Amino acid sequence: MEKIQSIASYTKEIFDKNLHSQIVAKHLDVEAWFRKQWIKYPAPFYSSIDLRNSGYKIAPVDTNLFPAGFNNLDSGLDSLYLSAIQHALEKQSIEIERVLIISENHTRNKFYNESIKKLESLINRAGFETQTCMLGDVENVNLINKKLSNDKNVLSYKSFVPDIIILNNDLSSGVPKILKGIKQSVLPDLNLGWTNRSKTVHFKYYSDIVYNFSRVFDLDAWLLEPLFRNCGEIDFKTKQGEECIIYHASKLFELIQEKYDKYEIEEEPYIMIKADSGTYGMGIMKISNIDDIVKINRKQRTRMVKTKGGNLLDSVILQEGIYSNEKLMLPNDVVEPVIYAFGSNLVGGFYRIHQDKNNSENLNSPGMRFKPIPFSDVCISPDNNQPIYADVNKFYIYGVVARLAILAAAKELYNVEI
Repeated sequence: MEKIQSIASYTKEIFDKNLHSQIVAKHLDVEAWFRKQWIKYPAPFYSSIDLRNSGYKIAPVDTNLFPAGFNNLDSGLDSLYLSAIQHALEKQSIEIERVLIISENHTRNKFYNESIKKLESLINRAGFETQTCMLGDVENVNLINKKLSNDKNVLSYKSFVPDIIILNNDLSSGVPKILKGIKQSVLPDLNLGWTNRSKTVHFKYYSDIVYNFSRVFDLDAWLLEPLFRNCGEIDFKTKQGEECIIYHASKLFELIQEKYDKYEIEEEPYIMIKADSGTYGMGIMKISNIDDIVKINRKQRTRMVKTKGGNLLDSVILQEGIYSNEKLMLPNDVVEPVIYAFGSNLVGGFYRIHQDKNNSENLNSPGMRFKPIPFSDVCISPDNNQPIYADVNKFYIYGVVARLAILAAAKELYNVEI
């Protein structure tokens, strides 16, 4: 397995004083704080969190509640995944024997298919009879799968009647009629699909959580969160909403520069403009200054018109760009950690790697590859006797930030269910 090293050498003083050391030193209090939060806000069934680690700050940039990529996890830790799955399903307060996974319609995406096979295998090995089906029909994915039926609000797949349904489809095109009003529980909640959910709302929750966490543990919240703004009624093709983007980008650049000046960070601020809903690395653009917005070319505008499933991009989140100052030792490629969880239980993750991207670019793009992160200690047990840069401590920080993002998603779920 390739080893990972931090390259944030110029931020060593900030590492020790402002973030990592304080969290590691107070890890017992941190764990107690999380336990209190989970009592009121139970975590979604599963999630994956994309992190960016600059050394001087580490923060989530995306929280996926319908994660793929299970095939990229460390296969040597399957027993950990099985235990976490059992725990997450046992918390549902219903008797569960049969599980139906409803997947995306990626019939030609071999990597996604490998992920679904791995997920089905894990749930089956955890002690549940499990089957998987696509939401769309094999012959025409725009139609509902003919083998799915809803009889008196009980969903079945062929002759298989599940006790619970696990969605691995983010419902970007909306909640289909066949899933509405069914008696079985659906995980995650149908209202957490991208038709209803937005990144702006998620990061508002996240910002509030980080503010409270940072106040308790005497940290600067900026070290754990990306600053952001939002613009709606956007059409990149016609330039509708461009004034809004320019205005909020200007304010965001000012706020980021203030923090860079405070911490004597010599890098240049940048902003990622993203579709406010959706995933798969679509609808994303980097800007380094206001002129970049005005000078967007036709090819760039075309890429920002639609998101997954051909849905129109009409709202964006402007998110502080976070440099990814971690690289593989050999070869010298930029990486970013992606952390996985079932419920509030962290189960590991992987590094997303891209040899053709620099430390400010979106790594979730064609040409990326993956290496498992060796979470042998489940990243909940740091070691004060080891250097703050040691893997056991770095992975613990990953786990803390990932759980803050999961808690934000839990608050989304809590307010959906009220």
